[in-house]
Amino acid sequence: MSAIQLANASQMGEPVNPWMMEAGSFWIWGGLLLLTLIWTLKDKRLPLFGLVLIAATSSFWQEFFGDWGAYVAWNPAFARLPFWGEMAHTTPVKPLFIPFSWGWWFALSIPLLVALTRWIHRKFPSVSVSLIAMVIAFPLFLAYQINVEGSSVANGWWTYDVVIGPALESEKGRLPLVFPLLIGLWAGLFVAMLAKRDADGFMPHEARMGVAAKPAGWSREWARLWSMIVVFQVTFFIINIAPALIGRALFGGPSLLVP
Repeated sequence: MSAIQLANASQMGEPVNPWMMEAGSFWIWGGLLLLTLIWTLKDKRLPLFGLVLIAATSSFWQEFFGDWGAYVAWNPAFARLPFWGEMAHTTPVKPLFIPFSWGWWFALSIPLLVALTRWIHRKFPSVSVSLIAMVIAFPLFLAYQINVEGSSVANGWWTYDVVIGPALESEKGRLPLVFPLLIGLWAGLFVAMLAKRDADGFMPHEARMGVAAKPAGWSREWARLWSMIVVFQVTFFIINIAPALIGRALFGGPSLLVP
């Protein structure tokens, strides 16, 4: 164990109920993937939760760069990715469950918020989809992030070595509020985009990226998947990851746990 990891371990101790993040993430992700395969074979069309599942899973690499910018140190007791160790501008400990937790969380939360937004819009068609999505998704994502981040810090799953801006206090560390605010903003904008459909049922990014012009079939579904991956990766990085990286690079100081 490196000096950094020893410092992490001494500050956080043994994580509380680590199986919730490790085994839980693997099983939920696997179940959603199985449902995606069943749904796709039945309808010959990828469901929204399947598109988001794959797109979010493919975006997991952003976590560790964002963690560096936010000074997040993971508990070294977690099993780690076998192919990615310490690297500049990333947090040192990279848990194995991260790709799966990204996948299942966004695959459940985003489509449910999209469905709720579309349902409310049908009830109140004069209100814009974007406004409905922001009013619903932003506070819910913000509240969830504050709750999960706060409980995770308290459970010793991770800690913030340096806190930027206003923060909530816990026995095992402090929770900055700026990052939950950013992901809440992203969720509102992303849900608004996915909730909008043209006359043929295509989402705005699908129409702009030429997906709608393709004939129905597996080629179009493949294009739908790639367009979702691109839009998820780009929007999430710009709104959530880049500000943390840029902020630390310009204004951040040294850190023992996240050098």
